[in-house]
Amino acid sequence: MKSAFRLSSLLLASGALLGAAPAPLVQQPGRLPPEVVPTHYDIMVEPNAEKLSFTGQETVTIAVARPTTRIVLNAADLAVGYATLDGDVKPAKLALDAAAQTLTLDFDRPVATGTHTLAMSFSGKINESAAGLFAVDYQDGNSPKRLLVTQFEPADARRFAPMWDEPAAKATFTLTAVTPKGQSSFSNMPIASEAKRADGKTVVTFRQSPKMSSYLLFLGQGEIERKARMVGNVEVGVITRKGAIDQADYALDAAARILPYYNDYFGVPYPLPKLDMIAAPGSSQFFSAMENWGAILYFDRAVLLDPKLSTESQRQDIFNVVAHEMAHQWFGDLVTMQWWDDLWLNEGFASWMAAKVTGDLNPSWNIPAQDVANARQAAFSVDARSSTHPIVQKISTVDEVSQAFDTITYQKGQAVIRMLEGAVGADPFRNGVRAYMARHQYGNTVTDDLWRAVSGSAGRPVKPFMDSFTLQGGVPLIRGTEPVCMGNVTLIGLSQGRFGLDAASKADRRWLVPVELSAGGASTTKIVSGVKRQPATAAGCGLLVLNPRQQGYYRTLPAAGHFDALSRGFATLALTDQLGLMGDSVALANGGYAPLDRYLTLVDRIPQDSDPIVWDLAATQLRSLDALLDGDPAQVAFRTRARALLAPQFRRVGFEARRGEAPSDSILRETLIQTLGGMADPDVVAGVRRLVAGGLDDIPGAVREPVTSVFLANATPQQWEQMRRLAATSKDTGVKRSLYSRLGTVEDPALAQRALDLALTTEASVPDRANIIRGASYAHPALTFDWAVAHKDQVNALVEASSRPRYIVGLAGQASDPAVATRVTAYAAANLPPASRQGAETAVSQIRYRAGLKAAHRAPLAAWSQRAAR
Repeated sequence: MKSAFRLSSLLLASGALLGAAPAPLVQQPGRLPPEVVPTHYDIMVEPNAEKLSFTGQETVTIAVARPTTRIVLNAADLAVGYATLDGDVKPAKLALDAAAQTLTLDFDRPVATGTHTLAMSFSGKINESAAGLFAVDYQDGNSPKRLLVTQFEPADARRFAPMWDEPAAKATFTLTAVTPKGQSSFSNMPIASEAKRADGKTVVTFRQSPKMSSYLLFLGQGEIERKARMVGNVEVGVITRKGAIDQADYALDAAARILPYYNDYFGVPYPLPKLDMIAAPGSSQFFSAMENWGAILYFDRAVLLDPKLSTESQRQDIFNVVAHEMAHQWFGDLVTMQWWDDLWLNEGFASWMAAKVTGDLNPSWNIPAQDVANARQAAFSVDARSSTHPIVQKISTVDEVSQAFDTITYQKGQAVIRMLEGAVGADPFRNGVRAYMARHQYGNTVTDDLWRAVSGSAGRPVKPFMDSFTLQGGVPLIRGTEPVCMGNVTLIGLSQGRFGLDAASKADRRWLVPVELSAGGASTTKIVSGVKRQPATAAGCGLLVLNPRQQGYYRTLPAAGHFDALSRGFATLALTDQLGLMGDSVALANGGYAPLDRYLTLVDRIPQDSDPIVWDLAATQLRSLDALLDGDPAQVAFRTRARALLAPQFRRVGFEARRGEAPSDSILRETLIQTLGGMADPDVVAGVRRLVAGGLDDIPGAVREPVTSVFLANATPQQWEQMRRLAATSKDTGVKRSLYSRLGTVEDPALAQRALDLALTTEASVPDRANIIRGASYAHPALTFDWAVAHKDQVNALVEASSRPRYIVGLAGQASDPAVATRVTAYAAANLPPASRQGAETAVSQIRYRAGLKAAHRAPLAAWSQRAAR
């Protein structure tokens, strides 16, 4: 390790000796001209919820860096009335460019260097999907209600008011909202003043915000309830529709626990006077929560919890989402990426921080093990295909920004931060984060700023090592020879290749991989880079484990004898290493690096008394293999064998929760109901139908979600219609949304078609109609994609503009017919500009990968199905 970091020091020094010159005022592709920037916005808006429109006016204080006759800012779907500079100078020309989403003001004379004010009036529309100012419709008993909220990330603040809608254009905001009688307005900051108008409306002005990016501004308006408590000197609150406030208690308790942890970890206390969490009764195809500074927006499923109806997985998910959005109050809000190229500084770090605090504050949940089984495997799966991209990627267009909110940015970003913390140590890493926060608060950064801060605290450069993981896509593969014991030391040869799931993703790439080894003694770390075999040693002669605790971001390919020893010694491995071995084994078979029989032998050797998280992963993996046999006669025998393997676990946990059971048992129960129900296990399907026959209200909350899901997946036409009527008539917003989202998930293609046809009616809300379509794509991807293409204008109208480039193409992602991939490519070529085709490329890659797996795995799966169980 010393020699590797000595090399790293030389690489770092080559850049560190160069002085940093002031950045010239050069316009970058896809960005606004840099000569004019805002310093403060004073915005007043008056929404008309009934007419789905609003009017507004603003005065923007701007700084002009050099004389210019042209001021360009962002505006989309807005009409601009007047515009004046410094009170009386009108532009000679005012032009809105819908394609570029800009407003250009041309003046006869140059605007001088210095500070000026720009005043404008404008009007816009209130959307029905989550972009800009949008409406969320719901039922309050028999009364229809409408809540207004905003969603501006990544580039929709420009739909609310003309703005410099870029993350580096930070400014302060004073927001005023005209509020109807009987309603409340709420925003990032506490209310500064309220004034009644003659028409009964109230003019609500909020206190000035700190300096922040435009995408973090928030406004909400409606009939709401609020509950709050003081945590230190911060008022932490929850805001819900009337009647739902008690369901926010769990999230409020979570936030009260998390805030002191973050204040300590980041070393910079939360700087705003309040922190509200707003629950909106809707949904989006793009996001479930948004980190608006001081006013975090959640869709209610992501934050509200009814203890009588909620599952253990929902409890844990809500805590994690609250932790994620609160982490953004520092990483993203207080310190913001300079441009969307470095979006991962927001999302990857927030994902890692959420897992860390969730695990530390809830040790019984075993979050490190869950992350190895779930988030890390998800990152590997996407990163090992030809459609991957670097964590730090070049962004020029709005569509490219929207496409960047993906598994690579979130889960891979989380995984490499975890690796970095493990490489430098928890304390040096935290000290580096504290230095980064202190230095850059209220400012903007790039990835190298974080590397400098961590390098300073760790006493060694991390940039070369981390650049190899963030500036190129792909997954390293560490190959090992058979380990040999000599004396009390284990010797092994290691080399670094690339793990890929298709031909293009196997092209050689080089990383600086910190490979940790443990053989019973103290662990050691070896930097492995390149295909040339390098010797490595580990103290002790016990069972050698590569990547103990699974902190490194790489797959491991052990030699045959070494794998057999690990498989036979499975019960002696730490939980995270058991999960890592399971994940690597099935992935190596999927990539063609090892026979599938390796994994199937391993799963047969899992002791029945293994941790429930192990059986949860096994069930998930077997369900994925089962899907490869859809339509194949061999599936019947495979399901019989897989169900027999999982049956003892389901007999243990059953349908009903036991008092005091481990949280992992509760989650395993959910997974087994879904998995065995999906494999048409007669006992599980019959049990599900018995539970539903008594009515949804009689289903225990611990299993309500998986039971409803399995019931609808196996529904008859009469049962499907029963659930549709219940969705249409339910007064419970959560029940309505849950049922509508599952109407498309049926196995029967005729019922899936009925669900798709329903999505073109106005029976369900706009977001619920989009969810119906998405649900149908899981079991019927080709049918759903072809139908959506035939109705593309109607389908695109159901989702926010930022989601459209990836929504329809994403419906095909679960297909395994190469002909569907061809149709996706043709659709993208005809309907999407080149810069907006990342979603299509991902879907095509996934379809072709699944097609290859079906052919490669059929024979070994059929053979395993006939093999006698243990």
